[in-house]
Amino acid sequence: MKKLSIILLALAFALVMTVPALAVHVGDDGTAEGGLGITGTYKVDGESRDVDGVKDEFYDDDMEVVLKFSTGDVTATIDLEISDDGTYDGKNRSGVDNLIDNYYVTWQAMDALMLKMGEYSCAFGRAIGTDGACAHNIQATYMLDAADIGLILAKVEEGQDGDDDGDIDSMVLKVDVKEAGPFDTLNLYYNNITDETAAAGPEFSYTGIDVALPLGPVGFAMEYGAHGGDADGNFMVFEIGLGDLVGFDLNVNYFMSSDDYLAAFSGNDWAPLLIFGDNINEFWYDVTAIWADASYDVNDKLSIWAAVLASAENDAGDGYGSEFDVGLNYKLADNVTYGASYGSYSEGDGVLVSDGEGGTNLEDTDYTELWHRITLKF
Repeated sequence: MKKLSIILLALAFALVMTVPALAVHVGDDGTAEGGLGITGTYKVDGESRDVDGVKDEFYDDDMEVVLKFSTGDVTATIDLEISDDGTYDGKNRSGVDNLIDNYYVTWQAMDALMLKMGEYSCAFGRAIGTDGACAHNIQATYMLDAADIGLILAKVEEGQDGDDDGDIDSMVLKVDVKEAGPFDTLNLYYNNITDETAAAGPEFSYTGIDVALPLGPVGFAMEYGAHGGDADGNFMVFEIGLGDLVGFDLNVNYFMSSDDYLAAFSGNDWAPLLIFGDNINEFWYDVTAIWADASYDVNDKLSIWAAVLASAENDAGDGYGSEFDVGLNYKLADNVTYGASYGSYSEGDGVLVSDGEGGTNLEDTDYTELWHRITLKF
């Protein structure tokens, strides 16, 4: 598989070298015949934290550049990300060797058939139940009038001994229904993983459903995820959008997980929550949480937002803490935005966190966070 990675990268660069009369379009999607598209984002962060009286301040910057090379029915994409904290879209990578975040080549073989090969995420929905850890993928997507049906075969990890002992293989089936009656969104997902390195068992699966349904002026969305195998159990997330009723963006969210859901939530799409999503959501089984978030455009440059959360254990009712966040975004120029926020998480009876030895502990935590960010897009 390492050879496949090298071949795919070589193919991406070879496309550029073989395109006659290459046209350069800065800032577009790179989909023109013989075209090169370049887009990018640079972020500068300053942050101050206080965790149970232990204060910490740090500076961070991140730069991402996406290159798309297109010729005929073939498009190659290379996603370059440079970050001083070693975080690459949740992959926890660091070092020059992992400068390339994602890379893939797509070929529109027929009007209804697209092939995609490379390394990219297979995440589903909010990426709460699965982070879509896929690598060295081969994907075929059949596009019908009613639905897009995709099959992905992935070699997440290749054993070093020439046998299957160190292999982690993944098979993903995705169905995105286009004509789903009253539903705006109806997506189905199944991921079967064979992990020969797992001590708990070599095979498990994940099944997900993602739906969105307008109910008059109210928007309703739901995501359901279930693990099969040794890490079984399920969770649900409901979201109600009230923006059309109140005249500004307002969403109410409800989350619940079963007491036998032993898989850690690997995604972090809990936006706009600042602390729960990044620091507090490890091993949240047997939990009920409700949060609301709102944003308001003061004018064409300034927007403000806020979010509140409360959580508790399902059966015993012990509080797992509450959170309050506020923030603003100000448009300094067409492609330059300044953002600032403050978040506070107050302890309840405790939160579940890893003990570093494969188990969990219930710990009391008070957490505050203040940060500001400048984002430049090009």
